[in-house]
Parts: sequence; C-alpha cells; structure tokens
Amino acid sequence: MPGDGPGAAKSAFRALVKMLHPDIAPPTPATLARLADIVAAMELIKAAGPACLEIEIDSTSAATGLTRTLRSGERPILVRIPAGIRDGEQIAAVGEPDILVTIRVHARSAPQTEPDSVLAESADLDAFIHEYSRPSAHARLARWIRKAQSAA
Repeated sequence: MPGDGPGAAKSAFRALVKMLHPDIAPPTPATLARLADIVAAMELIKAAGPACLEIEIDSTSAATGLTRTLRSGERPILVRIPAGIRDGEQIAAVGEPDILVTIRVHARSAPQTEPDSVLAESADLDAFIHEYSRPSAHARLARWIRKAQSAA
C-alpha cells in the first residue's frame, strides 16, 4: 500500500520474488517480465528513498542527549541525538537529510558512571573528526609534489 514505508515494500518485494522466482514458478516470458519489473521497482525505491539506519542507546543517554558516529556504506556520518528523545523517533544525520536514523532506547542493564559515557561520546566525535580531517591520497600527493619542487 502507498505510504506504508520501506519495511512494507521490502516484505512485499520478498513475497512476490518468492512466488515468481524461476525455481518456484515456471519461467515463462510473462513471469520473468513481472519479476524484472518488481526488481526494477525495488531498485527505484532504494535509490529514491532515504537511507534508514538504527542506533541503540540507553535510557540515560536518551534523557541527556549525545553525539554518535555511524557508517553508511563506507562513509562515516555524524548523528546528534537531542535530549529527551523517545524510542522509535527518527532524526536526520548531520548534513545528510537523506539519511534517517531510528532511535531505539533500551533500559540500562548495568550501572555505568557518567564519565565513561562522556568519554565514549568524545571518542566517537574524535574518530569522526579524524576521518574527515585526514588528508586524501590526492592531497598527500600534491603536498609531496610541492615539497619536491621547492627542494629543487
């Protein structure tokens, strides 16, 4: 149904592929064409829709807010989780409006001191900054060429 979201689309896609797969249904031109249309539609949904990620945090972090880094493919993304967020809410990643992050809040299983969570948040942010501040291979090559030219 329209508006049901990516999860429902994925479930419907899997159900139809199971029915139309050549191992199950006879591979007639009509079934193969329908299967190709369904696969093309799912690829279009994936390309057009926002990427959806999930992150689990404890209830204390949900109450105070925090910053985390996640990976979307090979790219690191930064997520700022505001204070007072509830389970199931979705927020956009920093600078990435097409990437939605669903927050899953769980009860804290063991007591943890506050400085550890602050250190973990700081380490996440430091890793993200390091990833983006590290010069690319092209920048390193250009620096090497400039250095060699100035020495000559």
